[in-house]
Amino acid sequence: MEARKSKILTFLVILLLFIMSSSLSSIGMKVSKETFYDFSSNQIMPAGDPYLILLSDYTDGAGDDNLWAVQLRFDIDLGVVESEFDNKTLPLVTDEWVEIRIEIDLNNDWMKMYYNDELLHQKEWSAGPENTGNGIVNLSAVNLFSDSQTSVYFDDFVLEEVGEGVIWYDDFDTYEDGSKIHGQGGWKGWDNNPEYTAYVSSFFNRSYPNALEISYGADIVREYFGNYSGEFVYSAWMYFPVNVAPNPPEIDGPLGGAVGDNYDFSFVSTDQNSDDIWYNISWGDGTFEDWIGPYVSGEEAIIGHTWSEAGEYIIRAKARDSLLFESKWSEPYPVIISNAPDAPEISAPQIIRKGREYVITFSSTDPDGDDVKFLIDWGDGSTYESEYFTSGTDVNINHTWEGKGKYVITAYAADINNAESEVSTNDVIVPRSRESYSFFEYLLRLFDFFSNISNLIF
Repeated sequence: MEARKSKILTFLVILLLFIMSSSLSSIGMKVSKETFYDFSSNQIMPAGDPYLILLSDYTDGAGDDNLWAVQLRFDIDLGVVESEFDNKTLPLVTDEWVEIRIEIDLNNDWMKMYYNDELLHQKEWSAGPENTGNGIVNLSAVNLFSDSQTSVYFDDFVLEEVGEGVIWYDDFDTYEDGSKIHGQGGWKGWDNNPEYTAYVSSFFNRSYPNALEISYGADIVREYFGNYSGEFVYSAWMYFPVNVAPNPPEIDGPLGGAVGDNYDFSFVSTDQNSDDIWYNISWGDGTFEDWIGPYVSGEEAIIGHTWSEAGEYIIRAKARDSLLFESKWSEPYPVIISNAPDAPEISAPQIIRKGREYVITFSSTDPDGDDVKFLIDWGDGSTYESEYFTSGTDVNINHTWEGKGKYVITAYAADINNAESEVSTNDVIVPRSRESYSFFEYLLRLFDFFSNISNLIF
C-alpha cells in the first residue's frame, strides 16, 4: 500500500513539473504592441540574475553592517521573480513594463511586496535576511545589482509617505541618453566605486523616453534614510527584454587624414538573435549617420566621411536590431584631421648616366608645421618611403637608374596625421649611348651658358 502511494505521489510530482515547465515556456510569447513582433520565433533567455534590493540599514559598501529588508531576484533560467529570503515566486513577465510595489508600515513593522499587481509575499520589515529578525525599523537605501550580461531596465522610482507626499522620485527623463548614472541624482556604486556604473538608455518600446539600464557589473545604490515610523509606498517599473540588444560596434579605419578628403571606416556588430543591424554614427563634428542599414549580423559596414576643418575628432557608433533594441555606444575612436602639406618640390638632373648614383632633393611645407615624409615612385619599378623630416627641410635621397630611357619621378608628401599632398613629377633621361649623352650634356651646358649671359645683359 505504501509503495502504491509512493508511485502515485511520484507521478503527481512529475505531472506538476511538466505543467510548470509548459507554463514557463510560454513566458515572453506576448506580442509588444509597439513592435508587432512574434516573440515565439525569437525567444532568447540568457543566463544570469538581476536584483532589486531594499535595505533597512546601509553603510557605504557591501559589508556586514548593511541589512537587507527586501531582495527580489529575477531568475532568467526559471522565468520567475523570487522574494529570495522567503522563496516565494511569481512568473517573470517579459517584453512589457511591470510595476514593483512595496507597501511598508513601520508603525506595525510590516510590509507587502507586489509584482505586476500581484501579492508576492508579506512579512515583517525588520525580519532581515532569511527572516532571522536582525533588521531594524528604518528606510535606508535601494540597491540595483546584476550578474547578467543581458540588460534589464528600470524607470519611475517613487518613494512616497502615505498622506505626506513624495519623498523621492527619479524617472530618468532628465538624464541624457547614454550618460553614466553613477554619481548623478544621488546614485553611486558600492564603496562609491565608479566601476559599478549603469547607463541611461532610450528606446520607445521600453520607456518614454529614457530608462535605467542595469547589466553585468552594475551594482548601484540610492540612499534615503532617517524614517523610523509611518506608512510608505515604494514603487518602480521594470522591463525585462526577451530579445537581446546587439553588441557595441567595433570601429576600424585610418587614425588621421586631410581636410576635405573622404575616408572609409569599418563598423562591425554582432547580434545574439542574428537580427539584422543598423548603425548610428557620430563623427565628432556635429554630424551623424542616422541608422544606416540593414546589415547582416557580423557583416562589415564600410561608411565614409569627410571633415571640413582641421582638429581632433572622436567617432562613436551604436547598433540597433530589427526590434529597435540598441547597443551601448562603442569605444571612442579618435581621428586627427589636418591640413595637407604642399606638393613636393623635386630637384634632379635632367640627363643622368646609367648605373650612377644621383642625389635627388625633395622639399615640402606643411601649413600646420607638422613633420612630413615623402613617398616616391622612381619610375623604374622601385618605390621609396622616407622617414619624417621637419616641414620645409631639403631632403636628399639617393637613387640609381640601371636602364636607358625616360623616367618620371612621382612623389607626394604626407604629414604625421597621414594628410597627403598633391602629386609632383619630374622627368629624368638616361640616353641610349655615351655619345648621345655627351651631345645632350653639351646642349644643356650651352643653354645654361646663354641663359647666364642673357641674365647678365638684361
